[in-house]
Amino acid sequence: MKRIRVLIADDHPIVRQGIRSLLSQYDDLEVAGEAGTGPAVLEQVARIQPDVVLLDIRMAGANGIEIARELRRTRPETRIIILTTYDDEEYLFGALQVGAHAYLLKDVSLDTLPAAIRAIHRGERLLSPLLVDKVLREFQNLATEKLRRDAGLSEAELAILKRIADGATNREIAQEFYWSEVTVKKKVQEILDKLGAVNRTQAVVIAIRKGLI
Repeated sequence: MKRIRVLIADDHPIVRQGIRSLLSQYDDLEVAGEAGTGPAVLEQVARIQPDVVLLDIRMAGANGIEIARELRRTRPETRIIILTTYDDEEYLFGALQVGAHAYLLKDVSLDTLPAAIRAIHRGERLLSPLLVDKVLREFQNLATEKLRRDAGLSEAELAILKRIADGATNREIAQEFYWSEVTVKKKVQEILDKLGAVNRTQAVVIAIRKGLI
């Protein structure tokens, strides 16, 4: 059986020691090396060519996202698991954008990490359960933005459409947006034209069906 060769990259020696001790219990996993700084990670990967890198976000010399970006460029066959305590959206989406294969929080159970390494080595991608909701919300926002662009609606028109769906009158919308009723009426007609609707009710129905509101 070919063992999965793992590089542990973390700036805390005690964390590296704990992970090494954990992985040593599994016959199919081999800790091929350790690194405590960004430059050391790149040097070790080039030298030992691991199958999987367990990579912390905050490290001396370079953060995990920068390292992951460089590894995806220089050694795309190596799988990258971000293993961190940080659940910030900036780090999460930054890591996913540069091509990290998994983003796991360090509170994962002892059984989860070996299984995650095997899954990533097979080509799967993983997220800690606590992070899935953040990714789904971002996906929903991106999908809504694409639908809005496809429909040709501006942010202001989308806001008007949401107020129409709430039952607001032209006068109420005018007061809220500091426009004249004539301006609101004109904008509502432009929304109807873009959606291919004959009246306000149909516009709301179409918008809901398309996921715009």
